[in-house]
Amino acid sequence: MEIEAQGAPEAEVSLLDLLVVVAENIKLLVIGPLLAGLVALGVAFVLPQSYVSQAILLVPSPSSPSSPSSPSSLNAVQSAAVMVSPLVLDPLVVQDPKLKDKPIEEARRELAKQIKAAVDKKDGLLRLDVTADQPAAAQALANAVIDTWLKTTLPTGQDREDLEKRLSYASKALDSVTALVEKLSVDGALSLGKPLTRGEAGTSLVGLGELQTRYLSDVLAIPRALQGLSRDVVKQTPTLPTEPVSNKKALIAIMTTLATGFALLLFVFIRQAWRNAAQDPQAAPKLARLRAALGRKA
Repeated sequence: MEIEAQGAPEAEVSLLDLLVVVAENIKLLVIGPLLAGLVALGVAFVLPQSYVSQAILLVPSPSSPSSPSSPSSLNAVQSAAVMVSPLVLDPLVVQDPKLKDKPIEEARRELAKQIKAAVDKKDGLLRLDVTADQPAAAQALANAVIDTWLKTTLPTGQDREDLEKRLSYASKALDSVTALVEKLSVDGALSLGKPLTRGEAGTSLVGLGELQTRYLSDVLAIPRALQGLSRDVVKQTPTLPTEPVSNKKALIAIMTTLATGFALLLFVFIRQAWRNAAQDPQAAPKLARLRAALGRKA
């Protein structure tokens, strides 16, 4: 019971000591963080402004009927990834006088920070946000990103050869089917060398009509696939921003104030602990060793 009674006053004295230290340094602990916060706020006002140009694209799905069928067709998510890949970044780096002389990896990283491409899960639209220090520069870079990405949708190599072969085959097949349909349509009773009843001729016309529609679809779609995607996928052209993006000046000032206050409080406690140790004879050898380690004279 006596030990517990002695422990309580020691804890109470320690807490009082802390309160005394805070009270003795109250001006430093209050004015210091406030001044730091004001300085941070002033710096935030003079920081370079940034502007964001926004564009919206509707990338057709490779499996959709209206999309030209190409083995290398990309969906919206893949297109967003390509926009921040070397396929798009490298040509833009070469065109940028500020980046072209830098190491390619560093230039890619800097440029990629300015480009944000993401697909909205709700509507499937690809949203492109491009940041620059001037409104016109942001808009120009956004257009350059889109144009460079569109070039990557052009089929090349084996993909292009396959599409050209399919187009040639579909064109010849369409001509043949069309000619055959015209022959059957003359009197409804002609076929490949033998007479047909009217019902048989009608059935043949239906089947040939389906083939004709399929080949016609290929003949119309494959040339579009050979040309890649066009600007028609851009549903909202890159905007010309009129206001800079907020750099959260208030948040910067508040965080600086809190960080400075914590640092000053820690400094005050360490300084007081040093002073108390200097008055303690048992701590004198330790202080001497510490001063020697820091290169100070005792």
